[in-house]
Amino acid sequence: MKEKPYILIADDEDANRKLLLDFLTSLGYNVMEASNGQEALEQVLKHKPDIIVLDINMPILDGYEVLKVIKSNPDTRIIPVIIITGLGDNESHIKAVELGADDFLIKPFNIHFLRARIRSLLTIKMLYDLTRKYQKRLEENNLELLNELVKTQEITIVALAKLAEFRDPETGEHLERMREYVRVLTTELKRMGKYEKYIDEKYIENIYKSTPLHDIGKVGIPDHILLKPSKLTPDEFEIMKKHTIIGGDAIKSAIEEAGMQTSFLDMAKHIAYNHHEKWDGTGYPFGLKGEDIPLSARITAVADVYDALTSRRVYKDAYRHEVAKEIISSEAGKHFDPEVVEAFFNREEEFIELKEKYKDRFDQSDILQK
Repeated sequence: MKEKPYILIADDEDANRKLLLDFLTSLGYNVMEASNGQEALEQVLKHKPDIIVLDINMPILDGYEVLKVIKSNPDTRIIPVIIITGLGDNESHIKAVELGADDFLIKPFNIHFLRARIRSLLTIKMLYDLTRKYQKRLEENNLELLNELVKTQEITIVALAKLAEFRDPETGEHLERMREYVRVLTTELKRMGKYEKYIDEKYIENIYKSTPLHDIGKVGIPDHILLKPSKLTPDEFEIMKKHTIIGGDAIKSAIEEAGMQTSFLDMAKHIAYNHHEKWDGTGYPFGLKGEDIPLSARITAVADVYDALTSRRVYKDAYRHEVAKEIISSEAGKHFDPEVVEAFFNREEEFIELKEKYKDRFDQSDILQK
């Protein structure tokens, strides 16, 4: 990546470009502009910007056409694209995500969210570029840089997960707690005996690394649903449920595009798809039941619900551990795998310690509507 990242703003409205130009320049970025889709494509092919902020309604070529060309070209498809548009309908959002958009903001938007998402996407692109660099050098010098590549892959997972986390600032230390919770549960399940031969050290390492990606699909959910402070309507909940498919499909595509026969992301894919399935078959998106649900997803489900119960949200205070424990106990054999619930009971003191260690530090005063 260049010393100062280059950002392309493609919008046919002069006032919009001026606002974004001033804001992004003040953050230290180099900024290019395009007033129509054709000009945007020319800039992308000529300068290869580090990130693209793209409007949908533009002359000559609209944002969808530009996005399709960018994401179908091997030389440009890794460039992150943030759609910023006044089109607030779900169809526009879904179409943009299906064409490869990396994020989606509806005008008017919180400019601090834009800053956070740009930083996250730039980090991901930088790590992707590093991974490609190491892979190329590995071809030349086989195993010399293997450890560096593995570390880069692990950092990339966390950076990708942070992209989803930036969509909802209230998640705080959620990712750190989640991966610690699942490691405790998985280690205990191995000790309990039933999964002694199935769970090895590699399995524990993979679930620790992969669990942060469980909600990566939330990058495809509109802000007005994802950040809604009150209860979702049935239609809104149906859209929210799609984050499992969006996330699983995204990871699956990443594995396929990399040409991997097996991948450390395989477990992340299963978790993203299935962490909202329920033991009794009433979950989503596939309605899987019992041990048809991947074990990694069953473990993640208990950790995810425990963290949701014991964390503060705009619509509720954090529940005490004892209340969360009671709720999880009542759902054994219904929502949760009874074996995983037993593992939770066996190690609940560690859950309490981790909850305190990774306590949220989010300050809502940092979020200002512009």
